[in-house]
Parts: sequence; structure tokens; C-alpha cells
Amino acid sequence: MQEEKEKILEAGSFYFLNQQFKMAIKIYKKGLKLYEDDKDILFNLGVVYESINNFESAKECFKKVLEKDDSHKQAMRHLEKIIKT
Repeated sequence: MQEEKEKILEAGSFYFLNQQFKMAIKIYKKGLKLYEDDKDILFNLGVVYESINNFESAKECFKKVLEKDDSHKQAMRHLEKIIKT
């Protein structure tokens, strides 16, 4: 199970780093169907949304991460940055 999640995170990161944002979103959404509300996948999806200026979706992802783990510093920073924008 963990191995499959790692593959999803790797593939999503690959597409994100190659600026294939739609594909990265597709991969992460597929991952969320398998691992519902997984904080790592949600965080990465939020970063992709933030990168394409879809701030509402990014905010939603970061809030869900913080619901799962209220000490997730990166999610807090990204959410604060979006709120200030």
C-alpha cells in the first residue's frame, strides 16, 4: 500500500517539476481516490493549485491537511501566504 502511495507522489512531483500541472493534478486526484484525504497527497495537490493561481482549491487542500495534522508547518505557511494574497 505504501509503495503505491510513493509512486503517486513521485509521478505527481515529476509532472509538477516539468510544469505539466494538469497531469500532476490528475495524478494527485487519482491518489486521493485510493488514499482518501491523505495529507501528503493533499499538500502536494495544494502546491500545484497554488502554482497555477487556483488559490481557492489550494486553500481547501491546505485546510484539509491542517485538519489531519494541525502542526504541519509547510501547510500553515502556504495557507498564510495565500490568505495574505
